[in-house]
Amino acid sequence: MNSFKSVLIASALLFMLIAAVTAGESKPQQVDSYADHQKYCFQKCTHYKTVKGKCSDYEWVGTKKECCDWKLVGKGKCLKYKKFSKCDKYSKDRKLCLGHGYKQVCAKHKTEKYCVKSAWKDACIHKGKNNSCKQYAYNFVCTKYDKSHVCAKYIKVPKVGYHYKKRCAEYKLDAYCAAYKQVCKCQKGWKKVAGKHYKGWTDTYYHAFCKQKCHKICAKYTKTKKCIRYNKVKFSLKKGYTKKCVKFIDRKFCAAQKKARFCTQWVPNQFCDARKKVRVCEKYKERKFCAEYKAVNYCTQYKHVKSRCIKKKHWKKCVKKSPGYKVCAKYQFVGGTKKCVKYGERTVCDKKTTVCSPIKIDKYVPEKKKEHKKKE
Repeated sequence: MNSFKSVLIASALLFMLIAAVTAGESKPQQVDSYADHQKYCFQKCTHYKTVKGKCSDYEWVGTKKECCDWKLVGKGKCLKYKKFSKCDKYSKDRKLCLGHGYKQVCAKHKTEKYCVKSAWKDACIHKGKNNSCKQYAYNFVCTKYDKSHVCAKYIKVPKVGYHYKKRCAEYKLDAYCAAYKQVCKCQKGWKKVAGKHYKGWTDTYYHAFCKQKCHKICAKYTKTKKCIRYNKVKFSLKKGYTKKCVKFIDRKFCAAQKKARFCTQWVPNQFCDARKKVRVCEKYKERKFCAEYKAVNYCTQYKHVKSRCIKKKHWKKCVKKSPGYKVCAKYQFVGGTKKCVKYGERTVCDKKTTVCSPIKIDKYVPEKKKEHKKKE
């Protein structure tokens, strides 16, 4: 009895819990759960409304900008220079003339010959005239002739050669792709993007982009003929010509000849026909003498001038440098409170209606399987 009571109490509590849950969502009509119902009813939403949801964007209020990192700028920069100079090139020592004078010198020299050794020789005192050949020429004179049998007319006879070529005896049709086209498809992807907020922090979100994936497909097919069997065919070809004589003649030619000389230019010639002994010089010597004089300027007193600087080198050297100064390299935001500036939206049901559907009773009764009698 105690166990039966506990079962009844548990089932009552379960029924009350189910009723409370269904009452929170919707308030259906109370019906007897133990009766035989022919309909199934439930609540269906007919109108929706949009209400404010959770916060989607925040903003800091009352923040203050503060430097968190410093750097040194301008250290080591020269503030003051000092100039230096040094002589890089000096001139040579030289002499300056302070007094001048004049002296006479030779302006033009001449030379003359004089005999140091003489002798007696024969000299021509009268010349006679005659003609002599200045230029000769040569000619060949034939002394013996002979005959030769030579060709007077030729004709050209063609040369013929043979060769073999392959000729197609059977063809086959093949199809191949003559033109291609590209087909592209968009594949959606997500890219991480970071943007700086006007208040100072950085927002991170994802941006959708399209990535093209392409491949080639055939757009046009073409049929071509292809040879699958060949035969050898004989051809003749003209390779050249040969000369053949069709007419002969007898020709006279020189078999022996001799060389004959004759004069082509005559000139008058002179020869000595009377001589006499005279004294002539066999050895000479030369002597030099001045033929013209001139006055030239010369220095009588000098002064020595020392070397001086003609090229200087200048440079400057830093004598004072800057210690530098500190500037802020990085800032941060401190303090403040977080405030919601944008809310999301969510959809809730505003109006409901009750929808009922009839319950179909399944009256199908399966047939009982017949038991087979066991064979004895």
